[in-house]
Amino acid sequence: MIKLSLVNFDHVEESKREKLQQLIDARLQYFNELFKRYPVDVPLEIKFQKKPSGWKVDVMIKMQSTTLYFEESGKNLEKILGSIFGKMKKQVKKQKAIERKDYEYKRAKYRKKLLSQKDFELLIELRQKGDRQGFDNLMKGVYDDLHADIKENYMADGKSEDEAEVLTKELMEKIKQEVYQTFTAMKDQREEFLDSISDISYYYEQQG
Repeated sequence: MIKLSLVNFDHVEESKREKLQQLIDARLQYFNELFKRYPVDVPLEIKFQKKPSGWKVDVMIKMQSTTLYFEESGKNLEKILGSIFGKMKKQVKKQKAIERKDYEYKRAKYRKKLLSQKDFELLIELRQKGDRQGFDNLMKGVYDDLHADIKENYMADGKSEDEAEVLTKELMEKIKQEVYQTFTAMKDQREEFLDSISDISYYYEQQG
Protein backbone atom coordinates (compact mmCIF):
# COMPACT_ATOMS: atom_id res chain seq x y z
CA MET A 1 0.00 0.00 0.00
CA ILE A 2 1.28 3.45 -0.92
CA LYS A 3 1.60 5.98 1.91
CA LEU A 4 1.39 9.35 0.18
CA SER A 5 2.87 12.57 1.51
CA LEU A 6 2.40 15.87 -0.33
CA VAL A 7 4.91 18.54 0.69
CA ASN A 8 4.17 22.22 -0.02
CA PHE A 9 1.02 21.28 -1.92
CA ASP A 10 -0.62 24.32 -0.35
CA HIS A 11 1.84 26.47 -2.29
CA VAL A 12 -0.01 25.50 -5.47
CA GLU A 13 -2.80 27.82 -6.53
CA GLU A 14 -6.05 26.60 -4.98
CA SER A 15 -7.79 26.58 -8.36
CA LYS A 16 -5.31 23.98 -9.66
CA ARG A 17 -5.12 21.68 -6.64
CA GLU A 18 -8.27 19.67 -7.26
CA LYS A 19 -7.26 18.69 -10.79
CA LEU A 20 -3.74 17.82 -9.66
CA GLN A 21 -5.10 15.73 -6.78
CA GLN A 22 -7.30 13.83 -9.21
CA LEU A 23 -4.29 13.18 -11.44
CA ILE A 24 -2.24 11.91 -8.48
CA ASP A 25 -5.07 9.73 -7.18
CA ALA A 26 -5.57 8.18 -10.63
CA ARG A 27 -1.88 7.27 -10.89
CA LEU A 28 -1.83 5.92 -7.35
CA GLN A 29 -4.48 3.35 -8.27
CA TYR A 30 -1.92 1.68 -10.52
CA PHE A 31 0.84 1.72 -7.91
CA ASN A 32 -1.45 0.46 -5.14
CA GLU A 33 -2.37 -2.47 -7.36
CA LEU A 34 1.30 -3.07 -8.15
CA PHE A 35 2.16 -3.16 -4.44
CA LYS A 36 -0.98 -5.04 -3.45
CA ARG A 37 0.97 -7.94 -1.96
CA TYR A 38 4.11 -6.06 -1.04
CA PRO A 39 5.25 -7.03 2.48
CA VAL A 40 5.55 -3.44 3.73
CA ASP A 41 3.91 -0.07 3.12
CA VAL A 42 5.62 2.08 0.50
CA PRO A 43 6.21 5.76 1.38
CA LEU A 44 5.78 8.12 -1.57
CA GLU A 45 6.69 11.79 -1.11
CA ILE A 46 5.87 14.46 -3.68
CA LYS A 47 7.46 17.84 -2.97
CA PHE A 48 6.42 21.02 -4.78
CA GLN A 49 8.80 23.98 -5.03
CA LYS A 50 7.83 27.31 -6.59
CA LYS A 51 10.64 28.79 -8.69
CA PRO A 52 10.93 32.09 -10.61
CA SER A 53 10.86 30.10 -13.85
CA GLY A 54 7.98 27.87 -12.83
CA TRP A 55 7.87 24.71 -10.69
CA LYS A 56 10.26 22.04 -9.51
CA VAL A 57 8.80 18.73 -8.31
CA ASP A 58 10.82 16.14 -6.40
CA VAL A 59 9.46 12.64 -5.89
CA MET A 60 10.80 9.95 -3.60
CA ILE A 61 9.47 6.39 -3.36
CA LYS A 62 10.98 4.05 -0.78
CA MET A 63 10.98 0.36 -1.67
CA GLN A 64 12.43 -2.51 0.35
CA SER A 65 15.71 -2.68 -1.51
CA THR A 66 16.27 0.95 -2.46
CA THR A 67 14.85 4.46 -2.60
CA LEU A 68 14.11 5.91 -6.02
CA TYR A 69 14.29 9.64 -6.71
CA PHE A 70 12.80 11.67 -9.55
CA GLU A 71 12.71 15.37 -10.29
CA GLU A 72 11.30 17.53 -13.03
CA SER A 73 11.00 21.26 -13.65
CA GLY A 74 8.70 23.32 -15.81
CA LYS A 75 5.72 25.64 -15.86
CA ASN A 76 2.91 23.09 -16.22
CA LEU A 77 2.44 20.94 -13.11
CA GLU A 78 0.22 18.42 -14.88
CA LYS A 79 2.90 17.77 -17.49
CA ILE A 80 5.59 17.60 -14.80
CA LEU A 81 3.68 15.04 -12.76
CA GLY A 82 2.72 13.05 -15.84
CA SER A 83 6.35 12.83 -16.88
CA ILE A 84 7.54 11.83 -13.42
CA PHE A 85 4.87 9.17 -12.98
CA GLY A 86 5.77 7.73 -16.38
CA LYS A 87 9.43 7.43 -15.42
CA MET A 88 8.55 6.13 -11.97
CA LYS A 89 6.32 3.40 -13.41
CA LYS A 90 9.20 2.00 -15.47
CA GLN A 91 11.77 2.17 -12.68
CA VAL A 92 9.47 0.78 -9.99
CA LYS A 93 8.47 -2.20 -12.15
CA LYS A 94 12.13 -2.86 -12.92
CA GLN A 95 13.14 -2.66 -9.26
CA LYS A 96 10.20 -4.80 -8.15
CA ALA A 97 11.22 -7.47 -10.66
CA ILE A 98 14.76 -7.39 -9.26
CA GLU A 99 13.42 -7.76 -5.73
CA ARG A 100 11.18 -10.64 -6.74
CA LYS A 101 14.02 -12.42 -8.52
CA ASP A 102 16.28 -12.00 -5.51
CA TYR A 103 13.53 -13.19 -3.17
CA GLU A 104 12.75 -16.25 -5.28
CA TYR A 105 16.46 -17.08 -5.53
CA LYS A 106 16.76 -17.07 -1.75
CA ARG A 107 13.59 -19.14 -1.30
CA ALA A 108 14.61 -21.64 -3.98
CA LYS A 109 18.09 -21.92 -2.44
CA TYR A 110 16.51 -22.68 0.92
CA ARG A 111 14.11 -25.24 -0.56
CA LYS A 112 17.00 -27.10 -2.13
CA LYS A 113 18.00 -28.03 1.41
CA LEU A 114 14.55 -29.53 1.98
CA LEU A 115 14.76 -32.13 -0.81
CA SER A 116 17.95 -34.18 -1.01
CA GLN A 117 19.22 -35.71 -4.23
CA LYS A 118 18.32 -39.14 -2.88
CA ASP A 119 14.74 -38.06 -2.19
CA PHE A 120 14.57 -36.37 -5.56
CA GLU A 121 15.48 -39.60 -7.32
CA LEU A 122 12.81 -41.39 -5.30
CA LEU A 123 10.40 -38.64 -6.38
CA ILE A 124 11.08 -39.55 -10.00
CA GLU A 125 10.25 -43.19 -9.27
CA LEU A 126 7.02 -42.26 -7.50
CA ARG A 127 5.94 -40.08 -10.43
CA GLN A 128 6.70 -42.85 -12.89
CA LYS A 129 4.53 -45.20 -10.84
CA GLY A 130 1.74 -42.63 -10.64
CA ASP A 131 1.88 -42.55 -6.84
CA ARG A 132 0.46 -39.09 -6.15
CA GLN A 133 0.17 -39.59 -2.39
CA GLY A 134 3.75 -40.78 -2.06
CA PHE A 135 4.91 -37.91 -4.27
CA ASP A 136 3.13 -35.31 -2.12
CA ASN A 137 4.36 -36.91 1.11
CA LEU A 138 7.96 -36.72 -0.06
CA MET A 139 7.43 -33.09 -1.06
CA LYS A 140 5.96 -32.19 2.34
CA GLY A 141 8.93 -30.10 3.52
CA VAL A 142 8.98 -28.06 0.32
CA TYR A 143 5.20 -27.65 0.29
CA ASP A 144 5.08 -26.64 3.97
CA ASP A 145 7.66 -23.93 3.34
CA LEU A 146 5.75 -22.72 0.28
CA HIS A 147 2.49 -22.74 2.27
CA ALA A 148 3.99 -20.52 4.97
CA ASP A 149 5.38 -18.15 2.33
CA ILE A 150 2.07 -17.75 0.50
CA LYS A 151 0.10 -17.34 3.72
CA GLU A 152 2.46 -14.59 4.80
CA ASN A 153 1.84 -12.79 1.50
CA TYR A 154 -1.92 -12.96 1.99
CA MET A 155 -1.64 -11.58 5.53
CA ALA A 156 0.60 -8.78 4.27
CA ASP A 157 -2.21 -8.01 1.83
CA GLY A 158 -4.57 -7.41 4.75
CA LYS A 159 -6.21 -10.82 5.11
CA SER A 160 -6.88 -12.20 8.58
CA GLU A 161 -4.94 -15.30 9.59
CA ASP A 162 -8.02 -17.49 9.08
CA GLU A 163 -8.79 -15.98 5.69
CA ALA A 164 -5.16 -16.32 4.64
CA GLU A 165 -5.12 -19.97 5.69
CA VAL A 166 -8.23 -20.80 3.64
CA LEU A 167 -6.91 -18.99 0.56
CA THR A 168 -3.48 -20.58 0.92
CA LYS A 169 -4.93 -24.09 1.12
CA GLU A 170 -6.94 -23.48 -2.04
CA LEU A 171 -3.89 -22.13 -3.85
CA MET A 172 -1.63 -24.94 -2.64
CA GLU A 173 -3.98 -27.55 -4.08
CA LYS A 174 -3.63 -25.92 -7.51
CA ILE A 175 0.16 -25.71 -7.14
CA LYS A 176 0.50 -29.34 -6.02
CA GLN A 177 -1.65 -30.50 -8.92
CA GLU A 178 0.40 -28.46 -11.40
CA VAL A 179 3.73 -29.66 -9.98
CA TYR A 180 2.65 -33.28 -10.13
CA GLN A 181 1.14 -33.12 -13.60
CA THR A 182 4.07 -31.27 -15.19
CA PHE A 183 6.85 -33.21 -13.43
CA THR A 184 9.19 -34.61 -16.08
CA ALA A 185 12.56 -34.07 -14.38
CA MET A 186 15.62 -36.27 -14.85
CA LYS A 187 18.06 -37.28 -12.09
CA ASP A 188 20.39 -34.34 -12.71
CA GLN A 189 17.61 -31.73 -12.67
CA ARG A 190 16.85 -31.36 -8.95
CA GLU A 191 17.72 -27.67 -8.84
CA GLU A 192 15.81 -26.90 -12.03
CA PHE A 193 12.77 -28.68 -10.62
CA LEU A 194 12.82 -26.72 -7.38
CA ASP A 195 13.30 -23.47 -9.31
CA SER A 196 10.23 -24.32 -11.39
CA ILE A 197 8.10 -24.59 -8.25
CA SER A 198 8.80 -20.93 -7.51
CA ASP A 199 7.65 -20.04 -11.05
CA ILE A 200 4.45 -22.09 -10.67
CA SER A 201 3.75 -20.53 -7.26
CA TYR A 202 4.29 -17.01 -8.58
CA TYR A 203 1.96 -17.66 -11.53
CA TYR A 204 -0.90 -18.87 -9.34
CA GLU A 205 -0.39 -16.12 -6.77
CA GLN A 206 -0.75 -13.53 -9.54
CA GLN A 207 -3.87 -15.27 -10.84
CA GLY A 208 -5.35 -15.09 -7.34
